[in-house]
Parts: sequence; C-alpha cells; structure tokens
Amino acid sequence: MSSFHFLRPEYLLLLIPALALVWWLFHQQDDETKWKKVIDPKLLKHLLVKPERKGQTVAAPWYLALVLTLLVLALSGPSWKLKESPFTQDDTKIALLVSVKKSMLTTDIMPNRLSRAVIKIEELMKERADTQAALLAYSGTAHLVLPLTNDHSIIKTFAQALDPNIMPLEGDNLQDALLLAKEQLGSKGATLIVLTDTVSPSSAKLALKEGFGTETNVILWKIASPQLSSESDFKSAASILNAKVVDYAGDNSDVTEVSSMIDKNFKNAAEGDSNKYEDGGYWLVPFIFLLLLMWARQGFIAELWRRS
Repeated sequence: MSSFHFLRPEYLLLLIPALALVWWLFHQQDDETKWKKVIDPKLLKHLLVKPERKGQTVAAPWYLALVLTLLVLALSGPSWKLKESPFTQDDTKIALLVSVKKSMLTTDIMPNRLSRAVIKIEELMKERADTQAALLAYSGTAHLVLPLTNDHSIIKTFAQALDPNIMPLEGDNLQDALLLAKEQLGSKGATLIVLTDTVSPSSAKLALKEGFGTETNVILWKIASPQLSSESDFKSAASILNAKVVDYAGDNSDVTEVSSMIDKNFKNAAEGDSNKYEDGGYWLVPFIFLLLLMWARQGFIAELWRRS
C-alpha cells in the first residue's frame, strides 16, 4: 500500500460540509438542549421522559455520516495500483550514446572497447525486444545516427559502422551528446545510456550549465577494464548528473543491470502520472448502495430531521 494515494484529493474538502450537516442533524435531535432554553434545568430533568429502546440502535445521522464519507472517498479517487496496459508492447524509450574516440580502440577488452560497446548494445536489444531506441555517436562533436526506432536490426547495423575515422573532430563532447539525446527522447521515464571508456566531470558540469536537467535518467556504462579506467571521474560525473554507473562485465550481468534500471526509471515516471493509475473508487459503490437501503426503512427520513 506504499503507492496508495488519491487521484482527486481536493474532493476530500467535501468532508467538511458533510460532517457539519451531520453535526447539525444531531443537534436537532438533542431534546434536552432545546428545552433548556424555556424550562428551568432542575425542573426539566423530571419532565423529560426518555423512551425505552428494546435494543441498541444506530441513530439515522450516523448512517448519513457513513454514506457521505464513503461517497466523498469514492469521488476522491483512491488508488493503489497502476493500470494494466492493453498492449504487450514495451513503452520504454532509451537513447544509446556511444563514445567514438580513438581511445575506444584500446584492446584491454578484446577485440577493443568500441566493438565491445556494440556487442553490449546488441545484447541489450535482445533482452528488450520492444524498446524504442535512438542511436547517437559523439567525440569532439555529437551526432544523431538513428532517431527512435523499434527496428533493432538497423540499430545493430549502424552501431557496427561506427569508427573514430568517420568522426569530424576528436574530443569528448559529452555535453552536446546529452542535450541532443534529451531532445530526441523528450519524455518522462526515458533513459540515456552513455557507453564510454572515459568521462570528464567538467563535461558533465557544462551539460548542466547548458540546460541539461538532473531529472533526466542517465546511465554511465563504463566500457573499459577496471585497471585502465578512472573510477573517480565516473563517480564525480555521476554525482553531477545524478546518474548511475554500471561497470563493464565479461558476462551479461551488466546488461541485466542496465535493463533493470531502464524498467525502474519507467516505473517511477509512471507512478508519478495519475493517468496511469486505476481509480479504486468504484469498489466503494456497493457499500454505499447497501447503506442507502436503510433509507427505505419506514420513518428513516423523519428520524433524520426529527424535532421535538
């Protein structure tokens, strides 16, 4: 029940006039209080005769209070679970930002870092068959290689063609790549995955300065051996961007970790969107109707408005 909330909490304010009405009805039924205004209290206690009741009964205003409370709660839209999608298709979106610098040709992980980055992309796409993905390449400049697509075969083809020799300028222009990727995705819950061997904290700071928000989900996927990569730089950049760091693994554990993060980012965004939650107010409707059956009891309305 940690996800329990009201879709329309402003309707809870209706409880104030509803309970005020119930209080007034009870006040109307207080015979002793009304007669105290015209008869001496010492004499009144000898004049009032309280009717004997054969069993415990619930005053009519209490029924009205319960009905009005349930009605207001139903209108407020209690909700605790996400709507089930009528489609089996994965709605998540990712951007794959591949660093295409000359350092990515280093062979500390065979055959080289860039080839391993491409292999990791292929493995991730196999695990996420319906995920929409965009492909970007960056070094001294950032370029959109493929816009969002579900065609993973074409992503694989274009990723395999990436090479430092085709990049117009050598460098590490991560800031432009992040801004370009964010522009391509432009939706809450999307994830930007940077596959690189090095990352510069200064580039991360520059990205924020140029308008890249820390609310964007970023994963820094370190494609290098632990011995030849700067853990401190990755941690610093991750702290600046509010990103997560995933280390390269020889097996598929890093792919599984990245995929899990993608799902978590999408779920977190969905939980913040009231349109994606089921309205549980309809569960209260049968109880409201059952209580309304009491209104069919002879004299029930008269009891609500009873005056001496």
